[in-house]
Amino acid sequence: MLLPEHVMAQRRGDKLVLKKIDDATRARALLIAREMVGIASSQQGASRADVEAALESVDALPKDARLKTGLKKIVLDRCVFESAPPLDSELVRRELFTRAARARKEHGHVEREAVVNEVAELLKTDADTIDRAMYADLRAAHPLVSFEPVTPAMLAHELERGQAQAVLLRAERVAARVKCSSAGSLRELFRKLKFLRLLFTVAEDKDAFVIGIDGPMSLFEAGTKYGLSLALALPALEACDEVVLEALVRWGKERTPLVFRWEGGSHPDGVAESALPDEVEALRKAINSGESGWKAKRGSSILNLPGVGVCVPDLVLEKDKKKVHVEVLGYWSRDAAWKRVELAEKGLGAKIVYCVSSRLRVSEEVLAEDAHAALYVYKGALSAAKVTERADKLVSR
Repeated sequence: MLLPEHVMAQRRGDKLVLKKIDDATRARALLIAREMVGIASSQQGASRADVEAALESVDALPKDARLKTGLKKIVLDRCVFESAPPLDSELVRRELFTRAARARKEHGHVEREAVVNEVAELLKTDADTIDRAMYADLRAAHPLVSFEPVTPAMLAHELERGQAQAVLLRAERVAARVKCSSAGSLRELFRKLKFLRLLFTVAEDKDAFVIGIDGPMSLFEAGTKYGLSLALALPALEACDEVVLEALVRWGKERTPLVFRWEGGSHPDGVAESALPDEVEALRKAINSGESGWKAKRGSSILNLPGVGVCVPDLVLEKDKKKVHVEVLGYWSRDAAWKRVELAEKGLGAKIVYCVSSRLRVSEEVLAEDAHAALYVYKGALSAAKVTERADKLVSR
């Protein structure tokens, strides 16, 4: 993935605007990409340092410096380097240096080949392996094992797509207005945001949904872990028919607050269905292997209460033609938990169990006994028995 230093953008007042990649720039990018793909494809066995040096040697105009470094980053991301040395490098160096020092003290000089052969015999290997292992634990010495195939055109296109993702690494807040003709794409978008642990709100606006997302700078003063999640969510946004995204970003060395606007959607690649979070998948399996009679499967519904909000259950439980949804909030957001309480109190008709971590400090008693929803506040791991117990109570009301 590209980083902010690879972004080709300029400041216009209080806005950050991506530079348009015109046909001439795209053609130059294609030439650089073609040469870099050729280098990476032919360098198997070469050290990381040699591969990086070869990529850096590709000719480019001074004005294309960021374009070149961005393409280099994408190429290196597709390279697999061997990180495990054939032998313990520290042990090899210690034995070599000890014997070399002894030889110098006793004879006044060192015969390198003799010392290497001595250590090879000690470690029951050959001299070539000793040579490779001497500094193999250093990142620059890792050999290239493989390169994920890519055409120059695909590489240049990935550079263009990656610009917006790199900007989002510096986002403080994000708002996106999305339109999806496919309920599946919309469902997967919400599920992806939850899977990435992004804190978001959703409101329906005519034929679209407005999604508000908190970014990394609002939670962590330095660091981009949350920003990485925002960037990884962009492909799911692109899979919608129309997306208008506006973000407040902290840009440059001074972290100046700027507004970044991006429009996209209807990307032909679509978006792969994300896996269920580990704790949700474990709960699903535990319910299905239990004796409650309930069977759990991945949820496929979007529950929307106009004017109040939206939730996307993780699981749906079925027994005797009765159905109960399950949404696992974990320690996701205390505000999100109260939003679910509001949904239940204001008329969300579906029967649903909300699973909330005790860390969020929400009591199960905030929902009335006759409500269509139930809260399950848990510590540690989710209990399948307690989830199905609440499901039984909901269907009996």
